[in-house]
Amino acid sequence: MYKINDIPSSREPDPIHSNNYSEYSPPDGKNLDLLRRENMGKSIDNNSCIEAGILDNALVMIAVLEKNGSVVAWNHAAEMITGYSRNEVVGSATIWKQLYPDKDYRNGVTNKIGTILSTKNYFENFETTIRTRSGESRIILWNTKKITDRNLSRIITVGLDVTEQRNADLFRESVIDNANILIAVLEKGNVVIWNKAAETITGYSREEVIGKRDVWKWLYPDAEYRRTITRQITDIIVKKQYFENFETTIVTKSGPKRIISWNTRRTGTGETCQDIALGLDITARKHAEEALISYMTEMAMRLKGPVEIIRDNLSDVAKLVRDGKLDPKDIALVLDGQVRNAGQVSKNVSEFQRAITERTKDIPEAYRKFLEGE
Repeated sequence: MYKINDIPSSREPDPIHSNNYSEYSPPDGKNLDLLRRENMGKSIDNNSCIEAGILDNALVMIAVLEKNGSVVAWNHAAEMITGYSRNEVVGSATIWKQLYPDKDYRNGVTNKIGTILSTKNYFENFETTIRTRSGESRIILWNTKKITDRNLSRIITVGLDVTEQRNADLFRESVIDNANILIAVLEKGNVVIWNKAAETITGYSREEVIGKRDVWKWLYPDAEYRRTITRQITDIIVKKQYFENFETTIVTKSGPKRIISWNTRRTGTGETCQDIALGLDITARKHAEEALISYMTEMAMRLKGPVEIIRDNLSDVAKLVRDGKLDPKDIALVLDGQVRNAGQVSKNVSEFQRAITERTKDIPEAYRKFLEGE
C-alpha cells in the first residue's frame, strides 16, 4: 500500500496564491507574468459561471442593460414572467415597446424614470404594469443599480412580480371598504385605513382622518367622557391586549349620537404593529331594545290589572259558593266575566309575541299599536 508521503505529487505551485513568486519557475519557459494572467482569466471565467448560474436561477426578473436600454442579459425568470425568450430580447432595446405597447403609458413611465434618474443614478420600488407576450398584465416592482463591467457602464435591473400580492391587497381593500361596519387601522395611534362605513357612520371623510389621530377627539368631544373610556380601554388591554363588544357613544360630524360596539385586534410587532378597530353601529338595535323594555313594562302593567281582577273575582265566587249564597245563574254570570278578562290577557300575550318577532325595527308596529291602545 502507498503511504501518503509515497504518492507522487502532480500539483504545480499556484502562482496566483503563492507568497513568493521568485521561488517559482514556470514550466516550458513560460513568462511568469503571462502564466499569472492566464490563471487569473480562468478564475474570472469560473466566477462568471457562478454569477451566471445565480442570475439564471433567481426567482426575480433580472435584466442587464447598456446605457441605451439594449439588453445584454435576460434571465430565466424574465423569460417566464414576460413570455419573451432571451434569444428574442438580448442585443436590442425593442423589448420595452413590447412590454409597454401603449405609447402614452410608455412615455409616462419613461418620464418618471427620467425624473428619478435626474437626482440619483438608480431607482427603488418603481412600480409599473407590463403586458406579457400572452396579453396578460403583470405588476412589476423595479429596482436598478449601475455597475461597471470590464470598463463598460451597465445597469442591473431587478423586477419583482407583485401581481398576486397587489391583487390580494385590492381584494382585502375591497372587502374592508365594502364592509357594513366601521373599520379603522392604526399605526402608532395614527389612522392609516378608514373605510366607507366609517365615513358614513361618523360623517368624517378619509381625507380628514388618514394620517392623524384627532378623529378620537372629534368623536368624543366631551373630555371627561373621553378620559373615562380611555381609562376603561387601558384597563382591558392591560389584561388581554384587546377588547370585545365595548360600547361607547360617539358624536358624529353633523351632531347626532351613535352607539358603537367596538372590537379590536393587534397584528405584527414593533415597527410593523397595527391596531385594527371594528365598530358596529348598534344604535338601531339599542333603540329597539329600549322600546322592547318599555313595551314589556307596559305589558306587565296591562296584564297585572286583568289578572288581579280575575283572581279577586274567583276568590269571591269561591267564598260565596261555600256559603251557599250563589245559585247556578249567578255563578255562570260571574264566570262569563272572568272569561272576558282571560280573553283580554290572551290578546295582550299574542301582541307581545308578535312584537318580539319584530324587535329588530326601531319602533315595531306591534309596539305602537299596543302602546296606543289599538
